[in-house]
Amino acid sequence: MTSQEFQSLSGELQELAPKIPPSWGAKQNDRNDSRIAMFRINTFDKLEQQIQHLPDTEKNYCRYRWFIWKCAQCDEYLFAAHPNVTPNPNTRDQAYDIEFNRDPQLRFDVKGTVIPKKFRNESETVLEDPAAILRFFYDDQSTGVRNHIQNRLFVVHHSHISSERVMHLRCNWNLKVQVYADYCSRINAGANFYRYKDVFSDVIFIVENSDKTFTWKFFAV
Repeated sequence: MTSQEFQSLSGELQELAPKIPPSWGAKQNDRNDSRIAMFRINTFDKLEQQIQHLPDTEKNYCRYRWFIWKCAQCDEYLFAAHPNVTPNPNTRDQAYDIEFNRDPQLRFDVKGTVIPKKFRNESETVLEDPAAILRFFYDDQSTGVRNHIQNRLFVVHHSHISSERVMHLRCNWNLKVQVYADYCSRINAGANFYRYKDVFSDVIFIVENSDKTFTWKFFAV
């Protein structure tokens, strides 16, 4: 992605955020993912053309899926802007998205997400110790052709104001520039990563507080 492409896409996503449903509407699954050629669609207008024949529930699924995929591309672009981050040169390779410090041990798949619904009443506990949601992410979501067991860096968006606000958090690029710069300056191979089977992970919490201020928090670094 070029700087010009980022500016165009990031702006479009910010405009779309109030219009996108704040959840899948159905659990992410291979059947819905295969309904259209999602990953060949580069604009929201083209997406709307491709999904016009689908039922409303599947339309909303596709809108949400496309939106978070494009947010993920912007997240990876912002990470890659840092000198100690190297993007995977093979964009089709599902093994990892980015590498830190030119260290193959610090290769991560970047996953933008939210606190799962079953944990939201315990959000304060989760923000202090995310081990339960990290285990849930691996146990519940590492199935299907789109998912694999790999090192993951989870970017978890949470609003104390409203769950709908996470769509705005996902594309708060000015805030994410600060958050990712902070994270990139701290990560190292000796960090206390969360271990799951043969892989490890970390979490970046991006939080909107009740007073409309923003904070962020890391687990391992």
